[in-house]
Amino acid sequence: MNTTQIIVTLVGFGIIGWIVWYFWLWKNESVTAQTKAGGLQEIDVTVKGGYQPAIIIAKAGQLLRLNFTRRESTLCGEEVVLPDFGKRAHLPENKTVPIDVTPEKPGEYEFTCGMNMYRGKLIAR
Repeated sequence: MNTTQIIVTLVGFGIIGWIVWYFWLWKNESVTAQTKAGGLQEIDVTVKGGYQPAIIIAKAGQLLRLNFTRRESTLCGEEVVLPDFGKRAHLPENKTVPIDVTPEKPGEYEFTCGMNMYRGKLIAR
């Protein structure tokens, strides 16, 4: 094996390691939804290479409004799916789309993009 092949192989392993870390091992910080007047919980979620924040903490049994704003043109971020709530929404670029859900019980509820590559989690307590 010559020097070029070794360098290409090492770079390839580095890229594979980064992909594994980014999609499966990286843990975002969690953010607690703010409670507004009337008990409505609300949080803004930016879609750009994933969800920011990707982990949202909310109170169980209370209405939660997720304000999704897509800040990218990739097709992956074009749709958000909340399977536990039976909701799916198209996210036009640079427009905020509110989605109201009520996590009835404490637990974890996942949300993803339409391609299942971007992942987020709602933790109800």
